[in-house]
Amino acid sequence: MKSPRTPNVTPRLHHGRLKTNISALLDAGLDLLPHYELAMIPVLDAAERPAEWPEIRRRLKAEGVRAKAHRGAFLLTPGDTDVIASVGVFRGIDEMFLCSEWNEELEPFPGRISSDQQDFNEVTPLGLEEWMIDAGCLLALGDGDGLNFATLDLALAERLRKQFRLVQV
Repeated sequence: MKSPRTPNVTPRLHHGRLKTNISALLDAGLDLLPHYELAMIPVLDAAERPAEWPEIRRRLKAEGVRAKAHRGAFLLTPGDTDVIASVGVFRGIDEMFLCSEWNEELEPFPGRISSDQQDFNEVTPLGLEEWMIDAGCLLALGDGDGLNFATLDLALAERLRKQFRLVQV
């Protein structure tokens, strides 16, 4: 007799909107963030595909940030991420994804996750969980009116909620 098939169970996406921003989260440091090898920035200061904007590239270069560009997104090492946060580059309506390994061919998530577009306390975009699994994304961040976050790691979600309060609607 065959055993009954177990249904496909995907990891649960933990998400919310916090009373903070990307810079403050990065300043909170290593105790809070997961270990990551790649930070991808597909939206910076409300500009989609920021690596295609010469003024943004010049501003980063002037600060000593050596960002690679792929499909209009900036790809940064953790050290460059620290620099970019400390010089005030993140000013709102920014998006950043922290990934477990360096991948110069990583395709940016095809939707917007900034909190000016939606509230992660209510819902996340269709396909975000699957993209995060495929991309090895540890933490997705969307800045704006509060900070949207999504992670597959329950412990990380709890640390974020403990450090920063959730935005109440």
